[in-house]
Parts: sequence; C-alpha cells; structure tokens
Amino acid sequence: MQINIRNVKEIMSDKLTMSQRGILITILLNKEDNPKITLAKCKVHLNFTTHKEDLIALHEASLISWSKYDQAKKSLLDKEISNEVIEVITFLNNLYKRDLKPKTYNNLTSNILKNNSLEDVKKVIANRYAVWKDEPKMSMHLNPSTLFRPKNFAKYLDEVKHTREGESFVNASNLELEDKTPITMEIAKQLISTDTYNFKMYNTDGSGNKRGNGKEVVRYGKDIKRLITVQDIQEQHNGVREYLYYYNAKL
Repeated sequence: MQINIRNVKEIMSDKLTMSQRGILITILLNKEDNPKITLAKCKVHLNFTTHKEDLIALHEASLISWSKYDQAKKSLLDKEISNEVIEVITFLNNLYKRDLKPKTYNNLTSNILKNNSLEDVKKVIANRYAVWKDEPKMSMHLNPSTLFRPKNFAKYLDEVKHTREGESFVNASNLELEDKTPITMEIAKQLISTDTYNFKMYNTDGSGNKRGNGKEVVRYGKDIKRLITVQDIQEQHNGVREYLYYYNAKL
C-alpha cells in the first residue's frame, strides 16, 4: 500500500469524509519505502474490514494504491442487494406469506438470476406454490434454498413452460393486484383468459351495499371478463351485482 497525495493539503479536501482523512493520515504516518511493509504497519492501526468502503473509495480516487482493491471490490459487490433480488424475495414473501430477508438469500438469488430472467424466476416460485400449497410435506420446501438449487430450478422451469400452472400469480403481481383490490373491467381485460385467479365475491343489496363476508372463488380469466360484463348489465337494470375482490390464497 502506498499513499499518492502530492501535498498534505489534499487530505483536507471537502470531498473526503473524516474517516477517509483519518485513513490517509494513518498511511502517511506509517509510510515506508516498501509498500508491503506500509500495508503491514497500517493493519496494526486500521480495521480493514470496517473501513473497506473508504479504502475502495480512496483507491478509486487515486489517493492511495491498494493491492487488495480488486478482492475488496468484488467482496463488496457480492454483498450488494440488487433491485431484482429484492423483487424476487418480495414476490415470494407475498405469495408464501413469509418474511424472508433478501440479504439472507442474496447470493443464491443473484446466482439464479444470472442465467434466468426475473419473469422466469417468479414463474417458478408461483408454479411450486400452485403445485405444493395443499401438500403439507411439500409446502415445507417452499423456500429459496430448495427452489433456487440449479438442478431443481431447471426442472421446475421446464414444468412451468409445459403446464403454465401458477402464471396467474405472476400476472397478478405484474398488475400490482393486492388483497382486496376490486376487479374492474379494465383490470379483467389484462387477465390471462386460460389461467385461474383467486377472488372473493360479495353480493350487494338494492342500494349497492355489500352483504355478508363474501365467498372465496376460483375463476378463469375469460369467465371473469364475462361475469363482470353480466354484472354491469344487471347493475344498470336493478342496482344489484356481485363484486369481485382479488386475494392471495394462503398456505
């Protein structure tokens, strides 16, 4: 390690944080002709793990030359959580009713996203949910550790492509449908006609007020479109209809 500043005043730059200034002063005070000796002496006074980000920033600003820069940069990038990883784990949590942390499954999820699209990863999550949710022994395996194991994932993705089972959950997520979202014709037009969706259906009285707790129903996208058309006509004639609200089926 060596320090590259030409003038001590550079340490007082407004672009540097107090921590970064302290690191530069520490390196300057421990400076030896041999960069390896400088590095060894600095390690006595600096916690390189704690100050990793500052050391990376100083190297990238050409204020120091750090032989461990490439290794440290890779380590830092490996720990960063991408928006795609967060979206995958959020989708899984919403569907499985879990509270898994993106950080815990960052590496596993990032690796599966390297060779697969975000949409395909979601489809596998939804497909396994549709297939396993009613089987107590199998539902225990609804987690990233099982789903994102490369051999497992390839097999599940192949099943998705052949059966398309579970795609409605991905479609609902893309439409940003949440529990209790009322289904309008505009939303219904975007549903996959040949896939099934989970809803709660409520009857109303002549004044349009909901009655009872509603009943859970599963309908094909094409049937939902037809149902809403019929209900719109009935409401125009007698003010009574059945209202549909999206909901996530629970394990």
